[in-house]
Amino acid sequence: MSISSIIGPVLKTNLKIYFGAGVVLLALTSCQSPMSQDDGETQLKQAIDAAIARQGASPIPQGTPQVLRTVQSTPNSVFETLAGRIPELDAIGPQGVNGGLGLDLGPDTTGATDPEVQLSLKSAIAAAVRNNLSVQGSRIEQSIAETDVVKAEAAFDAVLLAGSGYQTTNVPPPPINIPGGLNDAFAPENSQTSLSTGIQKRLISGGTVAASVNMINTQQSASIYNPKSYWTNSVNFNLSQPLLQGFGSDVNEAQIRLARNRDRASVVNLRQTLLNVVEQTEIQYWTVLYARQQVVAAAWLLKVGSEVRDVLKKRLNFDATVADYALAVAIVEQRKANLIRAWLKSRDESDRLKLLMNDPAVSVGTDSLMVPIDLLCQQPIKYNLRDAIVTAVEQNPSIATAVLRIDDAAIGMLVADNGRLPQLGLIAGVSLAGQDTEGGADGSMTGAFTEVADANYVSWLAKLAFSQPIGNRAAEAQYRQARLQRSAAVISYQSAIENAVFAVKTSLRGVTTSYALIDQTRASRLAAAESVRSLAVLEQTLAALTPEFLQTKFVAQDRLATSYLAEIESMVNYNTAMARLFNAMGTGLTMNRIDIEVFGGDR
Repeated sequence: MSISSIIGPVLKTNLKIYFGAGVVLLALTSCQSPMSQDDGETQLKQAIDAAIARQGASPIPQGTPQVLRTVQSTPNSVFETLAGRIPELDAIGPQGVNGGLGLDLGPDTTGATDPEVQLSLKSAIAAAVRNNLSVQGSRIEQSIAETDVVKAEAAFDAVLLAGSGYQTTNVPPPPINIPGGLNDAFAPENSQTSLSTGIQKRLISGGTVAASVNMINTQQSASIYNPKSYWTNSVNFNLSQPLLQGFGSDVNEAQIRLARNRDRASVVNLRQTLLNVVEQTEIQYWTVLYARQQVVAAAWLLKVGSEVRDVLKKRLNFDATVADYALAVAIVEQRKANLIRAWLKSRDESDRLKLLMNDPAVSVGTDSLMVPIDLLCQQPIKYNLRDAIVTAVEQNPSIATAVLRIDDAAIGMLVADNGRLPQLGLIAGVSLAGQDTEGGADGSMTGAFTEVADANYVSWLAKLAFSQPIGNRAAEAQYRQARLQRSAAVISYQSAIENAVFAVKTSLRGVTTSYALIDQTRASRLAAAESVRSLAVLEQTLAALTPEFLQTKFVAQDRLATSYLAEIESMVNYNTAMARLFNAMGTGLTMNRIDIEVFGGDR
């Protein structure tokens, strides 16, 4: 059972991203080059299995019962003590509803009233997935990687060959003396017009096959030749094939497999980018909400503080000293400054959310303010740490990338292993030739082809070529390097697993701690509200309001505002911790109902 099926729905986004990509396959290559042995494949598998088992990430056998834990809060006696007054206490202090529409954030850079945009978390994530520049860049990189696959596969496409030429030869005749003035009959002057066409194809075995047709028309000037114009045609078939080094589909298709891995890695990278953007957008959404609550708390403190200051001002001639009043004024002025800082922070956080969304309707350059309208989730979740770790190993993109790197290193080692073999090449060919000699003054091209078809003139070629560097040090060093690179890739894989497990545990610990803090900070706020309420009751019964009593009110107000923000922060942390957990597990897109649909065949 996956933790994504245990945790209740948090975000509701239903988007589908379409782009050309191959389905991500994480199987290691098992191809072997000629005359090679296991070369550590068994040890490699054992190392990978050990890395998974060491982190407790091995799949759980079917039928094994799983123990689910529920995040819990610590019992607090404050709720029992204040149970009868909780609704009254909730109405004391900053009110969260004021963080919605109509919140005063002071003047902006333009000096005009900024329009407010109500925004749900679903809409924010949907806009970020569609428009975020990092996502757009990853999509382009994925498309580029897809073209690399086509380029690699095109190396085995057939190539059409064609050519034509004209050549005139006129050299001095041989130094012979023939009676009767026949020396000119041997004047070696002629011209040739040639036409050729053919097709050539590279084989996955490493060889090359070619078929060509050559047509040559010769014009002779010497009178001794008859006919003076004739055609010489030929049909040729050739094969060039390495038998040791460079032989086999495993070696010759290595670039295709590497390109496909890059394509798969680009899909994984796009998925990681989407996961990060979804996480960042959700965290920023709740950060905007918290920043607006900071404005609410600062505005409330300024309001109640101003009331205390005004009371002290009226009592200057009674029992308040100038120092008491000056202290109250200083506190109020400090609260004004804090309110301005809260205005600035709220605007900045709103712009950061717009930067992530990159929505043309609410771009960073506009003065619109983002107003979160969703409520913070406070429902407890059930979880199983082992299940969460297994899910992360299965779905975390960083681990998928590490596996692809192992596959790349294995391909490189296979090619390097093949490179240690001697070079032994076979060259073979057959040629059928024909010449028209029946055409009289002008030879016939079709007549020459007729003779080719008769196969009266057939030429054969078979050749072997061998070479081997003495000591073969470069190839052996290359192979050792490839083995070390694969070992490094396995270590990177182990590191990716450990980092994923660490991220899951850290995020899950943040979820449990933040949930426990929700009730704890709520109890603290209720106690602070009770203190303010008690002071208000006491104020009605005191015969005289002393400066000390009013200073106590200042302290109680600060404590209540701080407790209020601590409670909001604990709920924000609970929601952001879940977002981090989903990202660490690789399930953030599933939890937000974002589907990545890939196409492009088997690449």
